[in-house]
Order: sequence, then C-alpha cells, then structure tokens
Amino acid sequence: MSEEREQRSQSEPGFAESGEPAVKLRIAAAMVRTALSSEQTLMSWIRTALSLYVFGFSITQFFLYLEQQQASSPLSTGPRRLGLALILLGTLALSLAIIEHVVRLKRMAEVGLPSDSRNFLPVGSALAVLGIGIAALVVVAMKWSL
Repeated sequence: MSEEREQRSQSEPGFAESGEPAVKLRIAAAMVRTALSSEQTLMSWIRTALSLYVFGFSITQFFLYLEQQQASSPLSTGPRRLGLALILLGTLALSLAIIEHVVRLKRMAEVGLPSDSRNFLPVGSALAVLGIGIAALVVVAMKWSL
C-alpha cells in the first residue's frame, strides 16, 4: 500500500509526499478556473451587447435613410425608439456585467486569487465596447446620418 502512495505522489502533482491532496494547490486551481469562467462570461456579455448595438443602430440608420429619401412624408418614430432601446439595453447590460466581473474578482482576490490571474484585458475590451455603445447612442439620439 505504501508503494502505491509513493508512486501516486511522484506521478500526480496534486498530491503531497504524505499521500494527502495538496489542498492549497487545489484551492488555487479552483480560484483560477473561476476567474477564467468569469472572464468567459464577461466576453459573452460583450458579444451580446455588440449584437444589440449593431441591430439597434442598423434599424435607426435604415429608417433615417428611408426618411431622407421620402422628404415629403416623415416616418413613424417607432423604429428610432426601438433602435434607441436596443442600444440602451446593450449599454446597460454591459455596464452591469463589467461591475459584476470586477466585484467578483475583488472578492476572489480577498480570498486568495493569485495576482497573475487578474487580467485587465477583458475589462479593458469591455470598456472599449461600452464606449462604442455610448457613441452609437449619441449618434442615434442626435439623428446623425453616417
């Protein structure tokens, strides 16, 4: 039986020499997996927000183009309001996702998340996409044509 433990401790890095699991290593690995999962969730929210931005912006620009082609009769404000609502929904959802991600990482850092697992890249790209959404919101609200 002791040979089996010895072979196991040499072949598996998660086991200490005594044969017991290295709890600290497992906890650190679980924290890193959770941090990566949080980043993946943030990236999914970025993708969702971009889809809402593009769809809302396309609707408003298409109906603005139709309105400019038919200068005599203005079109309904419904499509413009729908586009504004979609862009606003994407901006709000992404803002909340950024806040949730940052709070989760702060809580995990207090418990012992390794410092090299905290990247700025996901939050930085989310903030850049949020800036794009705010710019789209301003363009649509001001009825600027691109």
